[in-house]
Amino acid sequence: MEITFRTYDLSDRTNLEEIFMLNTPKYFAPEELGDFLEYLDIFGDDYVVAMVDRQIVGGGGYWIQSSTHQGGLSWAFLHPDFQGTGVGKALAIYRIDQIKASGEAKSILVETSQHSFGFYEKLGFKLLSQQRDYWAPGIDLYSAVLELE
Repeated sequence: MEITFRTYDLSDRTNLEEIFMLNTPKYFAPEELGDFLEYLDIFGDDYVVAMVDRQIVGGGGYWIQSSTHQGGLSWAFLHPDFQGTGVGKALAIYRIDQIKASGEAKSILVETSQHSFGFYEKLGFKLLSQQRDYWAPGIDLYSAVLELE
């Protein structure tokens, strides 16, 4: 299994939309699809597509706000067939390394759900706060941070 990453391209949109919907409603509320597509329109340059054997299997975004020395991870998901295979961990580490390489962030924030928090916790993220039913009924907000210094 060859895992590669590249920057999002408009031609990836349909594949990512289909994979997003395969993660609904467990990880995302159906109404979040529009928010995700808008995110791609605005921040696509900072969205990474994950590929296995040259097939798109998911993606994830990242951001860096140099004025606050903060980085972040956003909108990560994989095709269900590739969850638990190491692709998600490789995708997270790739994005964390992109933020570290900028030299501008002292910490990395992720806002996720109870369904994914344990994944980030294994990568060293520490829980800051949680809020029930934030994203949708039954999908809680878990805010967590990874200190880089």
